[in-house]
Amino acid sequence: MELVDLIEPRDVLVDCAVASKAELLRVLAGMASERTGVDSNAILGLLVNRERLGSTGMGNGVAIPHANAPELMTPLVLLVRLTHPIDFEAIDDMPVDIVFMALSPAQRGASHLNILACIARSARSEPWLNAVRQTPSSAALHKLLAGTTN
Repeated sequence: MELVDLIEPRDVLVDCAVASKAELLRVLAGMASERTGVDSNAILGLLVNRERLGSTGMGNGVAIPHANAPELMTPLVLLVRLTHPIDFEAIDDMPVDIVFMALSPAQRGASHLNILACIARSARSEPWLNAVRQTPSSAALHKLLAGTTN
């Protein structure tokens, strides 16, 4: 599984301006709602409930908010690069500027774990993260994903 297989070009957003984790989760829920038809408040509730279990900020400026969504038939992964890093209560206490959001159908738990593992593999690479931070547009960022091998 590769990131480009998980993320469609329309699911990449560069230079998203948010001031807080709460605002980011609302933006992600809205984007996901547009793509899935699932109510944004329902998605927001799933993301917030998952964050209450512990922050999904994995370090190195990366967060992976995620949840299982019973209404979904197929997984959805979004990639958002923030204009300015925000506090995400990450494990390394560093602010976050690269966010992957993953929603998976509730009945496909193993698939959800595979998606999170795929994202985490890429997000551990400093050169790759630097390239993500320097890519000028959403289209260019998606092309970068296509060049990623796991």
